[in-house]
Amino acid sequence: YSTICDDVVTGENCVIGSCAWIGRGVRMGDNVHIQHGAFIPNGTVIGNRVFIGPLAVLADDKRPRAGNTDYNALPPVLEDDASIGAGAIILPGIRIGKGAMVGAGAVVTQDVPALATVVGCPARLR
Repeated sequence: YSTICDDVVTGENCVIGSCAWIGRGVRMGDNVHIQHGAFIPNGTVIGNRVFIGPLAVLADDKRPRAGNTDYNALPPVLEDDASIGAGAIILPGIRIGKGAMVGAGAVVTQDVPALATVVGCPARLR
């Protein structure tokens, strides 16, 4: 019961949970796990061994409006070994560094450095 749009490329051994939405042109590496209800926008790049928890939302539009003619997609980038907790929100254009961890329910408004852990709303280094 997931939606996987055109031109999605998955690596080997990927898992996509129920009710997930994987946008057009998403590229994901090997051993990616996307859990139930996650939203992955068009053009998102996901590295190897990335975990995306249930109901996590990745956004790509800084000024969401119906009929916006100035729409400029800025999908997030998730580097290898990143983990995104349940219900986390990653805002447009954000880079989650290699091995970084985003806590459940966090709202990520800034890039997350490699190996860092962020939690809270807005997400802060732990």
